[in-house]
Amino acid sequence: MEQLLVSDGTDNATLTKKNVRETEKENNTWLLELEILENNEERARRMLEAAAHTVSLSGGGTIEYWIENAKNEDSDLPVSAGYSPFRDLKILSRSIPAIPAEIETRGFVTSDYKEIIRLNNAAFDWHPEQGEMTETSLKETQSEAWYTHEDFRIFEIDSELKGFCWMKVHGSLCTCCDKSKLLKGEIFVIAVDPSLQGQGLGRQLALAGLEWVAKKKVREVFLYVESDNKPALRTYNSLGFKHLSTNRCFQRVIRQGNS
Repeated sequence: MEQLLVSDGTDNATLTKKNVRETEKENNTWLLELEILENNEERARRMLEAAAHTVSLSGGGTIEYWIENAKNEDSDLPVSAGYSPFRDLKILSRSIPAIPAEIETRGFVTSDYKEIIRLNNAAFDWHPEQGEMTETSLKETQSEAWYTHEDFRIFEIDSELKGFCWMKVHGSLCTCCDKSKLLKGEIFVIAVDPSLQGQGLGRQLALAGLEWVAKKKVREVFLYVESDNKPALRTYNSLGFKHLSTNRCFQRVIRQGNS
């Protein structure tokens, strides 16, 4: 993992090289994280600008800077430093149980790797991150402490894999939850074979995932969805998911020697 660190001795900006899709590998894309003492806006602006200067000296590229639970006024600071709003991830949530699914699913088995990767990459060929799954990247995620094969729900028609709903249970085994005793479910990924998209299978897969984690005494489920993914938003709204917050990405494209 390639990183660049920018620091003035008090505040820090960390730039981490992002894995991008094959068609975009001519661009260096960096994820930016700031550590600003006392949440000072002027110092944050200086570090945003310093990060841009560092990328310029390193050959140019693109910086992506995320703000969690973003409000409209949160755009002022990055925009003043030359960054533009680029992408919104909506966080939706609902309580469970929900109505039962009309389909049956099973857990993941190791013989599924090839078909999972094929289906995922076909379903997400438009997505900036999800559309380039490999067996290596899939196994890396599966190696995390929270993962179980049974939470990776597979749907087949005539023994052919046509969709999946990958669920994640947050709690004692999930590092992002700091060993919370309160279990929360997440719809981690839903993928539908392109030949079946628009036929309501995504909705049924979501219900199957909710039904599965409800058996594990999970009573709340959330998910992340792109703000411009209108079909997915319609499906989740129809299932009773409510908008909790939005994570916003700001982007700055920098030429070599020109920050």
